[in-house]
Amino acid sequence: MDPIESFRRRVVADIEAVGGRHDEAELYEGEPGDPGLVGGPDSISWELHGDLAIVSAAGSAAIIMEVLHPSVMAGVSQQSTFRTEPIKRAQNTLGYVLRTTFGSTPAATEVIGKVRHVHSFVEGTRPDGQPYRALDPELLAWVHTCIPWAIMTAYDRYRRPLSSEEKDRYLGEQAVVGRMGGGEGVPTSVDELDAFVERIRPELAVNEQTREFIRFLAEGAVEGQAVGPRERAERWMGLRGSMMLMPRWARELTGLDHGNVAARALSDRLERTKVAVVRWAVPELPCAAIARRRATGAPDPVGVTGSAA
Repeated sequence: MDPIESFRRRVVADIEAVGGRHDEAELYEGEPGDPGLVGGPDSISWELHGDLAIVSAAGSAAIIMEVLHPSVMAGVSQQSTFRTEPIKRAQNTLGYVLRTTFGSTPAATEVIGKVRHVHSFVEGTRPDGQPYRALDPELLAWVHTCIPWAIMTAYDRYRRPLSSEEKDRYLGEQAVVGRMGGGEGVPTSVDELDAFVERIRPELAVNEQTREFIRFLAEGAVEGQAVGPRERAERWMGLRGSMMLMPRWARELTGLDHGNVAARALSDRLERTKVAVVRWAVPELPCAAIARRRATGAPDPVGVTGSAA
């Protein structure tokens, strides 16, 4: 095998080991002509979410922003499996984004309903004594919004500039998913996003649960494998690189700001390199290929359901 192709296949295998494959026919096939929930092949959502490199670059920033709300962090800390099943959690998070974007309308609707059902059992008390429940409409809106916010920013920075109209279209498309998930006041434009973030910002904070969570992202063992000094350094660099997509106040609040121009420039180059490698290795997600054939009514190639490899 050609050495370059061999390297590409190794990169794909590493990506799928962490993020999953996402080629389930029962989710992405369906009634010919069904565009799914967010607008189909001509939508901005399909363009942005079909770029695995961008979604991956935005992932850590989106998750960290979500848990800056102490109520979200309490639910994750007390009632999730991020410590014992971090890979499964990563695959589920990516899967939710891809299924609600590229899944058939029935499949995407069902996955939103399943997530709401799971969240209906998540409630408790924060370390500061405040009660929380995962189905709080404002919390759901915040958790939903962090994902398209980070992805939109990553695409604008690392792929191509998005016009104001395109950003508004994208947020409007994604708001459909947020509202179906139970969120209220989900932003549908950049102006609404800015106003929403400023309204929520006073509630955001870093506590010991948050610090523990961020340390786990950077240093936690996965499947019993100890994390060596080099991997720890790379993970911390990756978290800081992803958080460069977020406002400086968020980087400073989390302790993930580089602090100087040279470090930010180096991190930016590294992020751009990672994005380029992932996009080269996975130019099209399997689920996007399957969904496009469904939405356009094109016949599925014999024996093929889509493959990143």
